[in-house]
Amino acid sequence: MHCQRPTSRLFLGTALLGGACLLTLLSLYGYRYGGAWPFLDELSVPRKVFSALPRTFLPDYKNPCWYEEVNKKDVNPLERWQKRVLHNGTRHFLFRCLPYFYIIGMPKCGTTDLYYRICKHPDVFRGKKEPHWWAKTRNQRLARYLKYFEEAAWAIRTRTTKSLTSAGQEINYHGAITGDGSPSTIWGNGNWRVHQWDTPNNEPPILLANLLHAVQPHAKFILTLRNPTDRLYSEYLFFSGGFRSNKSATDFHERVNFAIGIFTNCLKNNSVRSCAYEPNLPATRTVRLRLGLYEVYLRDWLSIFARDQILVQRLEDYSKDLRSTITEVFKFLDLGPIKKKADQGAIYTSNAKRSQTWRYGNIGQMLPKTRKILNKFYEPYNQRLAVLLNDTDFLWQ
Repeated sequence: MHCQRPTSRLFLGTALLGGACLLTLLSLYGYRYGGAWPFLDELSVPRKVFSALPRTFLPDYKNPCWYEEVNKKDVNPLERWQKRVLHNGTRHFLFRCLPYFYIIGMPKCGTTDLYYRICKHPDVFRGKKEPHWWAKTRNQRLARYLKYFEEAAWAIRTRTTKSLTSAGQEINYHGAITGDGSPSTIWGNGNWRVHQWDTPNNEPPILLANLLHAVQPHAKFILTLRNPTDRLYSEYLFFSGGFRSNKSATDFHERVNFAIGIFTNCLKNNSVRSCAYEPNLPATRTVRLRLGLYEVYLRDWLSIFARDQILVQRLEDYSKDLRSTITEVFKFLDLGPIKKKADQGAIYTSNAKRSQTWRYGNIGQMLPKTRKILNKFYEPYNQRLAVLLNDTDFLWQ
């Protein structure tokens, strides 16, 4: 049951908290309704977007959660029927949670398969895999994003274990977590661009990493990469783009040449960083060349978050040794060992999600000349990535 999306039936038997008990919780755990954080204003983020944020999260939860005061008339009737509205007679509250972890990239690098395997751990509850809220829904309030995780939030609330505080006091600890698997988070910065960036070389002054750090400075991030040449072809095969019947290895070759020409022209008047974040380059959607510039995006994130908050893995290693790679992920997320054989089988032996292998049979492999062109294009960026991570495996040689 814990390996799947929690259902409303799980919560029908949950009793409402007493008024005094609830107010005590809110007081002890730092509840602040509408507590917009000052540095969000400094980042030019509309205050209304993050108005639901508390100043602190509940300390007896591993996952970042809190109680949000709401008007009863604004609460969805279904939520009332499911007894998800807590009250003390005069005030009403909803239980909210943000993700504990984020799979921030990259597209066509196995993020979907990784996300669903993580969610099969008994202490992980699944929200929406790819809400893309941070990258693609600027100015839409956080409440909409939180709805993607409301069922997971209530599952987290009902899962408790006994734990001792540093003072030796026994408490009920909520150790379950949820996560966001949107692979656009590390690079999808374009929708936070209100006006033309007035910066040297047109580089972005605000990154999604800045926003996430303002909201969750202790969040954990997973970045899965693969040979950028292979990633690009896999993405081409995946997207239909309205011209599925015209796809071929030759068509891909022509689009690659066009995309490299566009990017080269961008570099004549802009920095690599500016071109890497430029969402309006006139290249086709199916050949997003800039997404393979891993070093540019990762270096920015490492300037904001500590190195031990970002786990970087390769799809090639994930495919070769699934068990070791997933075990490393669970350790990174501070998840306990898998005890039940059924859970082990679901995590380590089930078929991959969204594999594109079958598409190669219809279109064929990439042309050797295309691979040569792309390898040459990505080589300097791979070299810088290998230096950044101190790992020559990221040269993909």
